[in-house]
Amino acid sequence: MLRNQPFFLNGGEQACLLLHGLGSGVYEMQLLGQYLHQQGLTVQAIHYPGHDQPVSKMPASTWPQWYGHVLETYQALAKDYTSVAVIGFSTGCLLSLHLAAAHPVEKLVLLCPYLALRREWYYPLPVEAYLFSLGWLIQEVPRLRLPIQDPVMRAAAEKVEFFRTFNLAAVRSAIELIDRVKDEITRVSAPTLIIQARKDTIVDPAGAEWLRQNLTSSVELSWLEHSDHIIPLDLERQQVFTQVGRFLRSPSSRLKAQRSLGD
Repeated sequence: MLRNQPFFLNGGEQACLLLHGLGSGVYEMQLLGQYLHQQGLTVQAIHYPGHDQPVSKMPASTWPQWYGHVLETYQALAKDYTSVAVIGFSTGCLLSLHLAAAHPVEKLVLLCPYLALRREWYYPLPVEAYLFSLGWLIQEVPRLRLPIQDPVMRAAAEKVEFFRTFNLAAVRSAIELIDRVKDEITRVSAPTLIIQARKDTIVDPAGAEWLRQNLTSSVELSWLEHSDHIIPLDLERQQVFTQVGRFLRSPSSRLKAQRSLGD
């Protein structure tokens, strides 16, 4: 059963911080977190400010508020565990990259990273152009069906999600974070796994390829053929779990160096 509540699952010396998407919640990451805990990892998933109240209308909030809570949680984990990996989904990928540009994150996992909204053929302009024009006149838009192909998981997620709207000021703040992350991308040194759905109806899948080409660290990019945007809950979720677990369990160059020094 899905629950939209932050969770902490104490496991081994390796910890991972799970970061959800914009206007959503930790239910997106729940099954992945449970799988990783079963693999012997310590797992923590948090709600961002503006995402932590069970109200129907999404409150306004900004990326510095979200990041402040992410940084505080990361620093607390770093004090108690040998290493901290960060797993971001959608907008959570931006927060993960911004964190890794300034702090020694052990590994990064980016699930359907949000660098641009998907533009359909019938849009004369990119969606972002409307957000920074007509969007100033509109506070919120309705949230439609969750982008999950699996009907059983979609129904389960719709029972626990809080918001029935998207706050456009929060979306514009996320776009500001995109610009910042693109400027600092070469400062990210953590090994990175990217998993992207080709049929993603929310973000432009080309963002995953852009990251593969512009990150200077080692990058592995994997494509899913059948899922929509919320891949930790969708048809190929077991493939996602397996790939993420394998990637996190494999020794990184930083851990290898620590072990050799210990020897």
